Amino acid sequence: MQRIRYLLVKELTQIRRDPRLMGILMVVPVIQLLILGFAANTDVRDIALAVRDNDHTFQSREFVRTLGASGWFRVSALDGPAAGDGARLIAGRVGLVVVIPPGFGRQLARGAGASVQALVDGADSNFGIQGVAYLQRATRLFSERQVRLVLGGAGPGAAPPLPQVVAATRVWYNPDLLSRWYMVPALMGVLLLVTTMIVSSMALVKEREEGTMEQLIVTPLRPFEMIAGKLLPFVIIGFIMVTLSLPVMLGIFGVPLRGSVALLYLGAGTFLLTTLGLGVFISTLVHTQQQAMLIAVFFVMLPFVLLSGFIFPVENMPPPIQVVAQVIPLKYFLTIVRGLFLKGVGFDVLWRDYLILLGWGVGILGLAVLKFRKRLD
Repeated sequence: MQRIRYLLVKELTQIRRDPRLMGILMVVPVIQLLILGFAANTDVRDIALAVRDNDHTFQSREFVRTLGASGWFRVSALDGPAAGDGARLIAGRVGLVVVIPPGFGRQLARGAGASVQALVDGADSNFGIQGVAYLQRATRLFSERQVRLVLGGAGPGAAPPLPQVVAATRVWYNPDLLSRWYMVPALMGVLLLVTTMIVSSMALVKEREEGTMEQLIVTPLRPFEMIAGKLLPFVIIGFIMVTLSLPVMLGIFGVPLRGSVALLYLGAGTFLLTTLGLGVFISTLVHTQQQAMLIAVFFVMLPFVLLSGFIFPVENMPPPIQVVAQVIPLKYFLTIVRGLFLKGVGFDVLWRDYLILLGWGVGILGLAVLKFRKRLD
């Protein structure tokens, strides 16, 4: 342990003397969390909706007013030839175009059903799905209001009450369905992966490139001691990153932390075993820092982010891809942080994810120690 302590002091001194590296490790992740936390938002609000009213009746105007009052749309009226409606969608000036046909008000006055045409920009499937859902909800609100008007004006005994089925829904854990609450805790995991893995992957390679590996080779340090001394500074930095991220997530983004802070740090520690082990293992395979960066980014970081459930739900992936996703450690860390922040679950629920991360970390670190040799080639 004394030899590891001396190497740890040496590594911390080198990091402290490099202000650019300190900025990358400490300041940049917090700035990225702030920027990406605001940018990574899949909620669709304030949709530009254009309405072509070909009826010009009280009912059609009331329908347009309902769309605007729903809070989901920014409504504008269309004039001129109808042939230009599609061009507005193509140019991206509007996301939806609603066309109210002639006779819309007359149909409603007779008590018959009426329909409107909706053109939706489906280039962004998430935008299209949510835009259609908002339009259907606003239309349902308008229909219910029309039913109440008809029943209220019919007089007692004039018509039987119309049966209605109302679905009383209650959303747990994220009542307002804010995507930010779902994305920001996961961003902390992704930034932890990117920062610690890339820096640790270049740690041993940097010694070779700068010609200081010879000095380490002649020391009595054994391979596992050298790796431990190299990685411990980044473990400390990883915990500092988590500590700096918490005020940003809780104070600025308002993400609730319903679970245990101790379990959050335990999850971060087991995840750091994996990311740092991957970084050291990559450094044993390459000879330059550029090679280490390329392998870390293209062969590890991108598959981990895309297949971990950070953006795309794993359940929606094809079965073979789901099998691959089961061996990605980031998937289990995201389950831990989302469970702790949003659901407030405990170790009795998350123990399997902790165990998989621990196995991953011990396995990849052990493989890196076996692969590492105290030689220059």
